[in-house]
Amino acid sequence: MCVLCGDLTGEPHWTERSVQGGQVGSFAAESNRRQARFRRTRILNRVVHFGNLSVHEDLSGTNYVLANGKGAEEVVQHLGQVWPAADRLAGRRLDPLDGRLLAVLERGDK
Repeated sequence: MCVLCGDLTGEPHWTERSVQGGQVGSFAAESNRRQARFRRTRILNRVVHFGNLSVHEDLSGTNYVLANGKGAEEVVQHLGQVWPAADRLAGRRLDPLDGRLLAVLERGDK
């Protein structure tokens, strides 16, 4: 548990792990981790926007916050928890492989 924020910490989810060895705990490793999370968050925002949702990271950079624009938010720890939370916030089942979504992403639309 983080002594500053009370967040439960532990082994990172496989989607959050770095494939670069030898940098554990270094400044470079943290910088790379943050950059990778920023890229994932940017891509994830394009996908969940299709369901009228948005996502951002919490201040610690360890959780994602999903919001539906109507005041409801959910904090999730990793990408594996995004889809169930997105379904709840959207009030319907969202399919990240929906043909219309894929067409929008391919065109580069938001």
